[in-house]
Amino acid sequence: MRHFRLPRCAVVGSTVPVVAILVLATCTPVHSVCSGPTDQGGVRTQMLASHDEYSPPAPQSGQTTVMVEVSGELELIKSVSEPTGTIEMAIQHTMTWPDSRLAFNTTTRNNGCFDHERAVFPSAMLSEVWHPEYSFLNAIGSFGTASTFLVFKNDGEVTVTIREGVSATCIFDFKKMPFDEQTCYARMLLNAPSKMVAFTAPTTGQELFKIPTGGLLGGTSEWTVLGTNMTVGERSGMPPMSYVDFTVRMKRKPDYWIAFVLLPSIFLVALSYGTFWIQRGAIPARAAFCFISYLSVINLTKGALASLPKLNDSDAWMLGVLSKSQYFCAYTVLGVVVANYLLHVETRVDAALKDARDKEDASLGEKISDMRGFVRGKAGRFAGMLVGKDGKMRFADRHVDVFSRWCFPAAYVAAVALVSIEAGVFA
Repeated sequence: MRHFRLPRCAVVGSTVPVVAILVLATCTPVHSVCSGPTDQGGVRTQMLASHDEYSPPAPQSGQTTVMVEVSGELELIKSVSEPTGTIEMAIQHTMTWPDSRLAFNTTTRNNGCFDHERAVFPSAMLSEVWHPEYSFLNAIGSFGTASTFLVFKNDGEVTVTIREGVSATCIFDFKKMPFDEQTCYARMLLNAPSKMVAFTAPTTGQELFKIPTGGLLGGTSEWTVLGTNMTVGERSGMPPMSYVDFTVRMKRKPDYWIAFVLLPSIFLVALSYGTFWIQRGAIPARAAFCFISYLSVINLTKGALASLPKLNDSDAWMLGVLSKSQYFCAYTVLGVVVANYLLHVETRVDAALKDARDKEDASLGEKISDMRGFVRGKAGRFAGMLVGKDGKMRFADRHVDVFSRWCFPAAYVAAVALVSIEAGVFA
């Protein structure tokens, strides 16, 4: 209550009652005394005296729903796991709502004795007041230690800032990998009917979900954050519930995959292509080129698959290139096998033709009427299918090399280009 000290006022003449009344009317108080608690402990006692933590506050004037303003900040992205389809990110989100039951007097409000407009309390006090209950709908776990910052304003405005690590599911699109962009989100669902309590975005023009000014606080180095966004929505169901999506858009850094997977696989295909330029008789060298290249590409593919879910080669551009590299390296293996077999067949055919010439010479120039049949009888039935009427081979091992030298590189470039066009890598 206020105490007044009556000042001494100079009155000329006698102390006439009327003059005394005029003096009392014109003189003002020069000192007043505040009321209410003077420290945060007293403020807390006053706020909680008649507060019911199980009942939501009354909506603001003209509203039927308690509106909780939400904003957020992306602190870091700990990891992005493609095989499990998850992203781990630390989010600091702030919720603000009015609760007139928690208003308290300060020097700027109702002449209170508490000097500060706001009171900051430990996180334990959050359980003693009503607050929005929420959960992350697409979360499969959490990491780190959560921290809570609790602030009360003298008019009853409550602000809760919580920093927590969320491991959320994410649907990845690997079509352009490793030149892909991914969009992941963490959905914070309010555990209350939206007719009673609902999330809303601040109307102050601030960035709703932002990155700290100094950048992310560490985390994965494979991804670059392109942008963040926050959207407020309502989940259908009985009853409908309000939610907030904290969305982050990322772009993969392709340097690792280019340097250690794609370029080596292309080099190995070129190495296996060299098989067709090695002398056909040098079987060990030809076999070494193609077999080493083929097995190395398989090893590169297995390493890439270990970082991805079980996908078809058409689901990821990089897998498409690796699979085509495997096929073309396998073709060189098959080419060496076929050429080597044809070389043996050609050796038998040449021996059969030599016998035919010797027979003709022995018969004083009498020609063999069915040279193909003669060669087939000497070199085998399959050899007979490969020779013409004159007994010479129509398809020999040299034809495999000549065909492959020209068609192999063109076919490989065309196959990679087709995969790239289908994936839209260079679109």
